Amino acid sequence: MAPNWKPLEEKLGRERCAGFMYMGRVNGINLYKHGIARTYLNLDDRGRCYLRRSDSRYEYQGAEFEAEPAKLEAVLKKIGESLESRYDDEYISRKRAALEKAGIRLLRFQDSTATPVHKLIPSTLRVAMECATARRNHRLE
Repeated sequence: MAPNWKPLEEKLGRERCAGFMYMGRVNGINLYKHGIARTYLNLDDRGRCYLRRSDSRYEYQGAEFEAEPAKLEAVLKKIGESLESRYDDEYISRKRAALEKAGIRLLRFQDSTATPVHKLIPSTLRVAMECATARRNHRLE
């Protein structure tokens, strides 16, 4: 699917779209995910804003579009970033280095047998759940 950047760029300006990824399209709504803040802006081709509800519905926000980028900018400001901040390989490398320096190890999937990652996740999830259960049981004893 070819990305449709026009609605987002018309709303925010090209410079303020640097951190977004185009995630696809659902029912005529373009899904733009901000790589740093990990939040979405959902716009139709005319630039109308939609919020995703918990039941996977998209609800039209009318004239309230400005509230969504304002919330996003507030989150970014807290971490010293802005809508002009690029989400690229350099940013990702800096983030990983900062996490590792803080003692946060990243989980990386590497599969030399060409098994699809989605087939590995259930067993990894099972192990994580077993560990969480063991920790919880240990606290209860």
